[in-house]
Amino acid sequence: MISSTHEMHTLPIERVIAHHEKLKSFFFPRTFDIEPGQFVMLWIPGMDEKPFSVSDVQGDRIEITAKAVGPFSKALMDCAPGTRLGLRGPFGRGFRPRGRGLIVGGGMGIAPLRYLVHRLEETAAPFDIVLGARTSGDLMFADEFEQSGARFATDDGSRGAKGSVLALAEERCKAGEIDLIYGCGPEPMLVALKQLADRYDIDCQLSLERHMKCGIGICGSCCVDGSGICICREGPVLDKAQLNQVADFGLPHRDASGARSSDGRFWLGEERMPR
Repeated sequence: MISSTHEMHTLPIERVIAHHEKLKSFFFPRTFDIEPGQFVMLWIPGMDEKPFSVSDVQGDRIEITAKAVGPFSKALMDCAPGTRLGLRGPFGRGFRPRGRGLIVGGGMGIAPLRYLVHRLEETAAPFDIVLGARTSGDLMFADEFEQSGARFATDDGSRGAKGSVLALAEERCKAGEIDLIYGCGPEPMLVALKQLADRYDIDCQLSLERHMKCGIGICGSCCVDGSGICICREGPVLDKAQLNQVADFGLPHRDASGARSSDGRFWLGEERMPR
């Protein structure tokens, strides 16, 4: 097993699990080692290449969970076992566990946190989990997370508390004994988590999303304002000290041309990335 490669491996999809019509997990042979929070570049021949976080590693398989949002992810939904896709990685820096952690996820940002939970459980590291989504149907792997002690919040109250996951996160921070907040989800949520970490003097490691092309820090497409940090190389997971340098944290993302969106949207029209 190699630790990293920038070469494209054309691999067959070994298994597909349909969580529902627009949310599926795809299993590939594992040809490299990868840490929670790192990402891979997935290539659909004749179409495009996109970054994805890994939702789990199970023995000799890598699992990628995707939701049908844009043209690429919708095409991915049509891929069946046996279809050969391109995979290269891993890229970036993932989560660096230490002390007692609070894992906070929102929406599609929940998927990569699943691998983090499994790794922490393997090492018997202490942690708490709070997850939020619009509805119970949007809470991926909810039953599995619940077995690990997760608490939930949904906008409509269909599972767990009604309201924002941030209320659950603050409640846990108030109780004390949290050394580090791990976060992945919509950037407005991450901004609020950073503020929470500042307020309670806790460090944080948050997974950011930006437009990516090369994956190795050469093209500069994912470079964030004010710091020179490339999300594909120094990120996607940044700690508090790094986030303090990022001037565009919480601002609408730049598109493929480098222009910042004028309509206030944060997202890039595709998967939650890394995911």
